[in-house]
Amino acid sequence: MKKLILFLSFFLAIGTFASAQSLSLYYDGVELADGDNVYIHGELTDNEFEEYLAVLLVKNNSDRDLPVKARRDDVDIVEGSKNYLCWESCFPDFVVESPDPYTIPAGEMTSEEIFAGHYLPQGNAGTTIVKYTFFNANEPDDKVTFNAHYVISPTSVDDILAKSAISEAYPNPASKFVAFDYELPVEVKSAEVKFFNLLGQEVLTETIADLIGKVQINVMDLPEGVYFYSLALNQKVAMTKKLIIRR
Repeated sequence: MKKLILFLSFFLAIGTFASAQSLSLYYDGVELADGDNVYIHGELTDNEFEEYLAVLLVKNNSDRDLPVKARRDDVDIVEGSKNYLCWESCFPDFVVESPDPYTIPAGEMTSEEIFAGHYLPQGNAGTTIVKYTFFNANEPDDKVTFNAHYVISPTSVDDILAKSAISEAYPNPASKFVAFDYELPVEVKSAEVKFFNLLGQEVLTETIADLIGKVQINVMDLPEGVYFYSLALNQKVAMTKKLIIRR
């Protein structure tokens, strides 16, 4: 009976060793659990080549050299954005798996130059999620993964306004029409001019379609009096000023 127990214990130990994960991941010096999430935060800019990187290290926990490949899978992608993979070399965005393995020596860890996930918002705010998998090329089930969340926040309305050139309403006082000259940065996805009476009621809204030009607004249907107009950029009020209508 004792021999049988020892025999079973021996094979259980072998099974545990065989199923042990050979690879582990380290982000900012901290070991990740398989399937962990990593968050990379950034703010939207008007530079279409702006990149945000997920950089981490891959460790070979085994006692033998391992040929390791890397793969990326798009989980939730912001429309219009791009991402690509670097695993020793960098590959175009249509390549989802490194063509060749990179050999990690037994017990050693990759350097920071070996892996990077690259994300280009290309003027689009939002969160893109990409899953990265690292696996033994000879035993694909021997793998470890993490999810990179690229969180790109819209530029603040103050920053957008600082990059904008917007004239005051003219003529002011106005009788039939009022006009604005403007030039807006590429971060502006929507722009409107809203008019309010002294009671705070919205009485007129005009959409600005282009990033540069002149908008002329018909105010003939508004009674004489004092109004306020607000410029809304990306659905947030950027500035408010007074307009007088007099006939």
